[in-house]
Amino acid sequence: MRKKPFAYSLTKNLLLIFLGAVIFAPGCRKSKQSDPCEGVVSEGTPTQVGLILIDGQTGENILLSKNIDTATISIIPEGTGLPPERGVIVKEPRAPMYGSLMFHIADTKKGAFKYTINIPDVDRVTLSYTNIEKESGNKCNPYYITVTDPVIVDHQFTVSQTGSRVLFKVTI
Repeated sequence: MRKKPFAYSLTKNLLLIFLGAVIFAPGCRKSKQSDPCEGVVSEGTPTQVGLILIDGQTGENILLSKNIDTATISIIPEGTGLPPERGVIVKEPRAPMYGSLMFHIADTKKGAFKYTINIPDVDRVTLSYTNIEKESGNKCNPYYITVTDPVIVDHQFTVSQTGSRVLFKVTI
């Protein structure tokens, strides 16, 4: 009877050694990567635009003072074949884009772009900008697209740009 426990423990130990070899052996192999850039995703943050609409007579922020439903606002990229954008009015007082109509713009292709923003019972605003290709110095992604020359075509405006955010104050 005493021989059974020894045989049982030997079998158990061999089984554990075999199981450990099966589990850890594939992890010890070194894989050769033929292309160091394979699988590297080098996309930046999408560019966000904020429009703060100022009433030229009262100085009030139109988007905050009027009860505007964002579902009625149309943001149409012209000549790109892209679907209309959806925007949101930022109403959180501590948000960096407080009081603005916020939406994303196309920033993945180079060229000139134009968006028409129609806000019922307020006005129409036309945003125009150019995307250019710049060298990044990165072997895996040698170029990136940057938004340049953002303007509001049909109204007085001021613009500030920080990283991937462009904020317009437009006087209507």
